[in-house]
Amino acid sequence: MFKVGSFITVALILAASSGRSLAEDERWFFSASEIADAYRYQQQFGARLRSPLEAEACFQGKEDFAASYQGRQFTAPCRFISETMRQLRELLESGAAKYLFPLDVDADLAIRAEVYASKFKQLPREEILPALLREPMLVTIYRTAVHLKPTLGNNVSQPTWGRVRAVAGFYNGRSNQILSPGSDGRIDYQSQGWVRLGSFNVMNHFLGALSFVADESVVTFDLSFENDRAAAPAADVVAASPAGKQ
Repeated sequence: MFKVGSFITVALILAASSGRSLAEDERWFFSASEIADAYRYQQQFGARLRSPLEAEACFQGKEDFAASYQGRQFTAPCRFISETMRQLRELLESGAAKYLFPLDVDADLAIRAEVYASKFKQLPREEILPALLREPMLVTIYRTAVHLKPTLGNNVSQPTWGRVRAVAGFYNGRSNQILSPGSDGRIDYQSQGWVRLGSFNVMNHFLGALSFVADESVVTFDLSFENDRAAAPAADVVAASPAGKQ
């Protein structure tokens, strides 16, 4: 039996390996109680995300805040922060997610294929993320219960956490929308007319820079555009994926 520290190390290494098809790999999945244990440890003793977004200006009446990605500073709209917080609150209150950390939630940034073709296809790589955050048609695709062991069949009596595994979040005040992933649990971006242009990380931590109240509980967390995997290639974020499943 794993000690807690060993389990957390293994769990978070596996969680960092997103984008691969591991539907048949038992090492990819954990029980609900194992995920709960990992979350408790992370919240109190785990590390914060690397280069978390510091958006204090957004809570002081400003419209923009200073963000960074791979050492490059740029100005980002506070609308991205407020709408992402709303989306995450809805994820938790709807039961689609239980915990804001990699064993439960990951997030891709996507836009419609026609918007990509008209506005983003010709942009230099370093200009994509700043422009993307100001795009009214921006959508975040959340995969939830990412590492929760799947149950057999599609039992409607099954709790929402685990049954709902893909949710779209919008940046125009529209409520989250539940999506239907493929049989392998992944989203086919091409068939739904989206292009994936990047991602962000979300992690609960008691020292987090952001917080909201969900179901009468205070949730404190960080957001970051930086890839939190030490060995990951720099091109992993802000890379167009016009076809295939993610």
